[in-house]
Amino acid sequence: MLYYNMELKTPKDLAIKARMLGKKTISYSQFSKYKNCPKAWKLAYIDKHKVFDPSIFLVFGTAFHETLQTYLDTMYKESIVKADSLDVNKILLDSMRTEYQKFVDECGKDFSNPTELGEFYNDGVAIMDWFKKKRGAYFSKRNCELVGIEMPILCETESNPKIMMMGFMDIVMKDHGRIKIYDIKTSTRGWKDAQKRQNGDQLRIYKRYFSKQYNVDEKDIDVEYFICKRKLWENCDFPQKRIQIVRPAAGKPSLNKVDRELSNFIETAFTPEGKYNLESNYPAIAGEKHKNCKWCEFKDKEDLCPRNERI
Repeated sequence: MLYYNMELKTPKDLAIKARMLGKKTISYSQFSKYKNCPKAWKLAYIDKHKVFDPSIFLVFGTAFHETLQTYLDTMYKESIVKADSLDVNKILLDSMRTEYQKFVDECGKDFSNPTELGEFYNDGVAIMDWFKKKRGAYFSKRNCELVGIEMPILCETESNPKIMMMGFMDIVMKDHGRIKIYDIKTSTRGWKDAQKRQNGDQLRIYKRYFSKQYNVDEKDIDVEYFICKRKLWENCDFPQKRIQIVRPAAGKPSLNKVDRELSNFIETAFTPEGKYNLESNYPAIAGEKHKNCKWCEFKDKEDLCPRNERI
């Protein structure tokens, strides 16, 4: 059995723990932001121009995670019968209400409406109803055990011992002797090929650092995106699933590649002492057809990121 600190429940907990050790933390989301656009990363993390922009997608994603995780936790710690008896609809609704109110309090205004919230709630009910009927195709109790939910990673990076990688893994299972790390995603209609190509790094990083922190050979770890679809295609000629499984390439070449990219980020953005590197160049990378700017919180902030400086 793998043991971990149950008291480390939030990113703030991990950051405090790292500070107690005299170290700074980074996360996959930091690395991803830097990889897309170093300028956006600098504005958010060095210059502290973080923009909080809550959305119904964030509310629903957080609430659905909690609902599915509660079901699986009950299934493995108690029984399938007990899990099936849970009022998952109420768990989802209560969690959505809590998350929405939390974000309203934080940003000071409403950002959705009852109609939209109701639609997302009904989508979540439909996903859980489908999942419970098909659960055996995805999670079994035979030769399987639940290792952890929201299992923390807090581990020194290879390129700078003053910088620690932090994160939480949604679900970690031991399946026929192998470790399997799941990352739950919610999506409108699933991932297309472009999304599959773009979204593998998170689990590759988790695999490498889980191996380092919990002393499990990388060869014995599998990773999987568990994508829950809110909508199905109408008038479709073939049966559709509410769950899409995506297994990104995660062998040694893929892990080494993302490790090199992560090292480049750390060596560019931080000093050997673990401080932000104020002397580095952080170009604004717009990307092909300005794709990196599409969802960037700074895209309309000409004073912070002038359009004529975007590459």
